[in-house]
Amino acid sequence: MSIQNGQPASEILYIGSYGTAEEPTIHVCSFNKTTGGLAVIQCVSGLENASYLTLHPNGARLYAASETEATGDAVGGSVAAFEIDEVTGLLRMTSNRSLTHGAHPCYISTDEKGRALFAANYTGGNIALLPITGEGELEAAAAVHQHTGELGPNSSRQDAPHAHCIVPLGKSSFVCAADLGIDAIVIYRYDDERRTLIPHGVSKIHRGAGPRHLIFHPELPVGYVMNELDSTITLLKADTELGALTAGQSISALPAGYDGYNDAADIHLGLSGRYLYSSNRGHNSIAVFAVDQASGELTLIQHIECGGETPRNFAVTQDGGHLLVANQKTGNVVVYTVDTESGLLTKTASSLALPSPVCIQFAKSSLPV
Repeated sequence: MSIQNGQPASEILYIGSYGTAEEPTIHVCSFNKTTGGLAVIQCVSGLENASYLTLHPNGARLYAASETEATGDAVGGSVAAFEIDEVTGLLRMTSNRSLTHGAHPCYISTDEKGRALFAANYTGGNIALLPITGEGELEAAAAVHQHTGELGPNSSRQDAPHAHCIVPLGKSSFVCAADLGIDAIVIYRYDDERRTLIPHGVSKIHRGAGPRHLIFHPELPVGYVMNELDSTITLLKADTELGALTAGQSISALPAGYDGYNDAADIHLGLSGRYLYSSNRGHNSIAVFAVDQASGELTLIQHIECGGETPRNFAVTQDGGHLLVANQKTGNVVVYTVDTESGLLTKTASSLALPSPVCIQFAKSSLPV
């Protein structure tokens, strides 16, 4: 681990990148909300392909997926745990690391209490639950489930199940995994006492969609899935008691008439829940949608260029006033202001050069300017 000195700003963020274990694949950065300035304050090496990051609910641990085919002699990738300094936000790598039992884990999340970490293994086509101790350490996988089902029609991308995302269904006892290969959301019941996942049901998305990232609205009984292969967003009506999702509206994330290459990528709601944002790789843009506060349906209101190429991931600041985009191919993170009333984005002059940035995760608490 190497450290670069820098002045902390009002928010700390962690940026994961592709790279070898010898290269820095996690950067701790400061973000000044007043100036929009970004600065690297720590470079962390020792973890190959830190492609997705998530925080323990108490903010004291950062977990990073190592998106690899194998971990040493063991098949599949792994997740590593880092301690977070409560004053500076800097990271300390621990020896705590657990296997995901599937190749190329590309998404991780935790339950609300921080008792379990969920991992989606893309090439492995399966998901895993790793119990978390009271001290925030990861234990060996307590559940691994292989996805099965009818493959989608895109033979080059839907050649097998490809679990791409796994998140809790709101505050319910269910967990949902988006699978790009089988055009489906696979639903599990989470047993908190035994800390295991039990297969519960499947919600089909239209053929050829390629569901990638999934989010749920904090107040409305709906979710949204970003479909990578046809660049659409599908509205999901969510029943948290029954653990059921019903597909509704499907809307394009691209401008009318655009017929070039595109792989849709990430999706997030703004702080108020009134606006939704998604990223387009190929069109290289962020799409902005207004969210109907009764039905949850979406209306496209803006496209704005992403300031680089291949915007794989982006994040909204804790106060909702800025949006930061990680452009993988051009190796830069670009800052936008968010008009919290209209939801519209404005590109700033602020950016930060980093190798292959693919995930942005803001710390749980702010630091003094």
